[in-house]
Amino acid sequence: MAEVFFDNPPALNGTEKEQLLQLQRYLYAMSEKLNQSLMEISIEQMAPETKQAITGAQAQAENTVNSLKSMIVKTASIIRHEMDVITAQLRDEYQALSDQFGAYERNLTSEITATAEGILQDYQYEERVSGLEDEAGNTDVFIRRINQYIFSGLIDEVNVKYGIAIGENVTSYDAQGNPYLNNAQKMATFTMDRLSFWQGETEVAYFASDTFYIRRGEVLNSLQMGNHTWNVMPDGSIGLVGN
Repeated sequence: MAEVFFDNPPALNGTEKEQLLQLQRYLYAMSEKLNQSLMEISIEQMAPETKQAITGAQAQAENTVNSLKSMIVKTASIIRHEMDVITAQLRDEYQALSDQFGAYERNLTSEITATAEGILQDYQYEERVSGLEDEAGNTDVFIRRINQYIFSGLIDEVNVKYGIAIGENVTSYDAQGNPYLNNAQKMATFTMDRLSFWQGETEVAYFASDTFYIRRGEVLNSLQMGNHTWNVMPDGSIGLVGN
């Protein structure tokens, strides 16, 4: 933590009113330096007991605010909600028909929705390949749908954090319309102090401050920790090399 230096108190002179003004300016400048110093201290630099006290106070304050907000909403005699919405949709359709093999269709849709909370860009991709009926009356059909989105705005209403969320749903269907590939709800979120990776509603990995947190990891070749390196050998064993 950086040291804070203060100027020596001024030598007061002049009338009593002028001396009070000189002392007031000195105290104001000292207060500004203290405030600036406190603003530059991150919670990671504080002592463990101080961090625990601050975290506990923040949690208690949030619980109080959330409880009060819930009671206000539940008992409100007047509720008013006004919202401006701007939407735009773009389409791209492609179709190819073959008398010998079948049909191919591709549809792209982009929809943009803007509200006060943020801007949602929704992208949908669908392609369908349909073969001609064979002698037994069977038809090969392949359908793939991809839905990806980018949202920039209020992504954490509880902690009131703005950022960017990028997500994807990928689903393929068989001829009966049953899904057989579903990588749903994969998402990455970016805020000013956190980069998170999600699967469904579970945060599986994130960067915060100068630390990377992950539930499970796989090292393919080598892992360096300080001056020591763990290498994966051709036979699958692990070798340690230190400097």
